Amino acid sequence: MEQDFIGKTEGQVWQEFRDGSRAAYTHIYVTYAPVLYNYGYKIVPDRTLVEDCIQDLFEHLLRNRSNLSPTDSIKFYLFKAMRRQIIGKVNGSHRIPFASNMDPETGFQVEFSFEAGLVAEELIRERQESLVKALNELPARQKEAVYLRFYDNLTYEQVAAIMGIDTHSVYKTIYKAINSLQKNLAYPYSIGLVVVGLL
Repeated sequence: MEQDFIGKTEGQVWQEFRDGSRAAYTHIYVTYAPVLYNYGYKIVPDRTLVEDCIQDLFEHLLRNRSNLSPTDSIKFYLFKAMRRQIIGKVNGSHRIPFASNMDPETGFQVEFSFEAGLVAEELIRERQESLVKALNELPARQKEAVYLRFYDNLTYEQVAAIMGIDTHSVYKTIYKAINSLQKNLAYPYSIGLVVVGLL
């Protein structure tokens, strides 16, 4: 089934899904559900809530597929919808206090999975730990912007649309985050390259 989508653009896969292709729906789910889970868990570290949001999102997509807008970036479309879904569910259930700016102490935690066999040198491990610590000390909005831009490779415009702010604000937010990281980290490498390399 996956081979049916090799060589197709995201826009073509999305259109097939909108036209009723169950295979395209399955492909989208298999490809993006794990990525949505990672993103959602960084917004709200509640596994059940994030899993419910993913299920609700994909049920909504299936029910309303013929009315969905075309897109050239499925990931962007789903991230934006997932963020809305989480905010709506959290604000509606009152399970977790949630504001649009998120609590800088608890909101949007950055974590990396380090595999011991891949990280042999102590210096690299220390730098990774320092970076994670420094990233988690950033305000939630800055962490989210850095995560979306560098980890998920979204454009500044896509980050702006997902976060509900203008593109200029995304540039300023990421600039402030990188500036803060440069001040807080001892090693002299370019922070942008370090962030991209470690994310």
